[in-house]
Amino acid sequence: MLAIYCRTSKNKEEGTDYSIETQQQGGLKLAEQLGIEHKFYIDEGMSGTLAIEDRPSLADMMSDLTKGILTCVYCFDQSRIERNTLVWDIFSAECITHKCKYYPNGNEFDLTNEESVFNSKLMSLVNSYYAKITSRKVKLANHNKTLKGKTHGMKPYGYKRDMENNFEIFEEEAKYVRKMFDLSLQGVGTYTIANILNEEGAPTKFNRFKGKIKRKDEYTNAITFYEKSDVKWRGNVIHDILKNPIYKGIRVWNKNNIERRIEVKLNVQILNDDLWDKVNENLSKNIKNVGKRAVYKYLLNGIIICGHCENEVLGKKRPNGNDNSYKCKGKRPPHKDCQNSRAISLPKLENFIIHHLFKTKNLKELLIEAPKSSASIPLRQTLEDKKSELIFLDKQVKHLAKLIKNPDLADDETFIKDYKISKEKKEKTVIYVNELQAKILEIENETRNDRTKTLIESYTDNIQFDEIKRLVHSLIESITIKHTEENKSGFYSLIIKYKNYSEYSVFMTNWKALDWLWHSYYREKAVSEQQLAEDIEGLRAAFAFKGIPFDEEKDLIDYEGDEIVSSMLGDDGIKLNPAEFILFD
Repeated sequence: MLAIYCRTSKNKEEGTDYSIETQQQGGLKLAEQLGIEHKFYIDEGMSGTLAIEDRPSLADMMSDLTKGILTCVYCFDQSRIERNTLVWDIFSAECITHKCKYYPNGNEFDLTNEESVFNSKLMSLVNSYYAKITSRKVKLANHNKTLKGKTHGMKPYGYKRDMENNFEIFEEEAKYVRKMFDLSLQGVGTYTIANILNEEGAPTKFNRFKGKIKRKDEYTNAITFYEKSDVKWRGNVIHDILKNPIYKGIRVWNKNNIERRIEVKLNVQILNDDLWDKVNENLSKNIKNVGKRAVYKYLLNGIIICGHCENEVLGKKRPNGNDNSYKCKGKRPPHKDCQNSRAISLPKLENFIIHHLFKTKNLKELLIEAPKSSASIPLRQTLEDKKSELIFLDKQVKHLAKLIKNPDLADDETFIKDYKISKEKKEKTVIYVNELQAKILEIENETRNDRTKTLIESYTDNIQFDEIKRLVHSLIESITIKHTEENKSGFYSLIIKYKNYSEYSVFMTNWKALDWLWHSYYREKAVSEQQLAEDIEGLRAAFAFKGIPFDEEKDLIDYEGDEIVSSMLGDDGIKLNPAEFILFD
C-alpha cells in the first residue's frame, strides 16, 4: 500500500503553501502508476518542525509503516515530511528497516545509497535552517504588526480581520462575549457560564476550523486527540476571556515578558472600559471570597477506564454529599456523549478493590504462582529505539555546543535555544531509558512474584491513604468498568488487569455494589505441573479428534500450556459491609 502524506503549515497566507489537494493529486498519480492501493495521511496547519508524536497523521503513518502495512511513501517533497533533522533520521531509518520505498514528488529515492543519504541529510539541514530563519522573520513581522495594531495568527474570540489586516468585530461571536461579561457581573461563575453557552449551542473559537487538538491527561499523562469541531466551552476558557484586555481595545504583546511587554490601543473594542473594569474587579472579589478549596482523595483515579467509550472514569465528591461516585468523563459536562455508562458508588468501589487485593487469599496465590510474562518483548523494542535516539541526541548536543562556542555564533539565539532544547530532550530520554530498563527488569525478574507477595502483605487496616494508593497502583494496571442495563437497574462488570502480569480477573455486581461475584480469571499459560499435564492431555485429544498423529517431541517444543479463562464461580466472592468501610475524607 502507498502512503500519501500531505502537510500544510500553520499561519500560511492563501497561495503561499502547497495545497492539500495539489499534494493529493501527485500521490494519486503515483498510486495509479504503481498499480497499488493508497491511503491518505493529512496534517493540515501543522509545522514541519514538530516531532512525529505531535503530528497525528504522521504518527499514524509511522505506526502503519512499522506494522508492515505500507510498502511505499509519497510526499510532495522532503520538507512535507520534516523541517527537523531528528524526524528525518527516524523516518529514513524506519523505511530502510521495513523495506518501504520512498517517492518524493513521485520519483523513487534510494535511502540506502551513500550519496543519496548524504544529499538527504544535507536537505534536512537546509529544511531545518529554513524553518529557523522563517521563524525569526515571522516573529519580527508579528512584532511590527502588533505595534501597528494589525492582526496575525489566530484572532481572539469575537474578532476577525478586515482586508487590511486590522481588527474587526465579528458580531456572531461578539454577542456571546458580551453575554459572558454580563453574566459574570451578575455573579454567575465561569463554569456555569460555560454550561449556559453549551446549552445554547454557542460556537467556540475552534468550531470553525478543521483538524484536531491535543490534550494530556493530568492523571495518566495519556495524550488524546479531539476534533476541533467538537470542542465545547469550559470554565477556564471563559475566565481567560474575561481577563483579556483586548475586549476593551488593548492588545498585549509578550505579556509574560516584563522588559518587552507591549500594550497597543486598537481602534475597535467589544466592551466599554467601565464594564470590563467592573467585571474584573468583581472576579477578583469572588476569588477572595470563595474560601479554601476542598481537596478530596481519590484512590483509583488514573487506572479506571469506561468499557463503553474508553474514556477515563474519575472520582467526584461534593461538600454537600449529593455526588460521591466514580463517573465516566463522557457523562460529565460539557460533553455528556457516553450514553450507556453509569456512575458507581465511590466508597463501595474503593473498598471492593481494597478487599480484593489485600484480603482475598486466592488472588495472592494466583499471582505469586503466575509464570514469567511476555509483556517485556515490545518494551525491549522501544528501549532499543530510545537508545538509538539517545545516541543521535548526544551527537546533536555536542555539535551545537561547538557552534555556540564559536565567537561568530556565540550570540545567536537560535543556536542557543536549539542547544537548550536538545539538551533537555537528551536528559528526558536518559530518564525514560532508565525507567524502561527498570520496567523490563521488573517484568522479567524472577523476583517479580515475591515483590507482589510483599506488596499485598504490606497492607494493614491503619495504613495511610498515600501508601494504600501506592500499593493499589503498583498492583493494578487498569480497571475497565461496564454497565449493562436490565429492567430498571442492571449490573456492572469489571475487568481488573494486574500490573506486570498477563493475568486479569472479571467481577460482576448489581446496582447496589455490595455483593461482588468473581466470575473468571484469565491466565496466559500453565502455572503448575498439574495444569501443564492437563493442557497436554487436551492437546493430545484435539490432535486425535482431527485425526492428526501426535508427536510429543515435535509438538511439545516450547509448549507451556494454553491460554485459559478459568471460572471462579466456586469462590465465595466478596461481600461488603458498609459499617466497615474505609473512608479517606
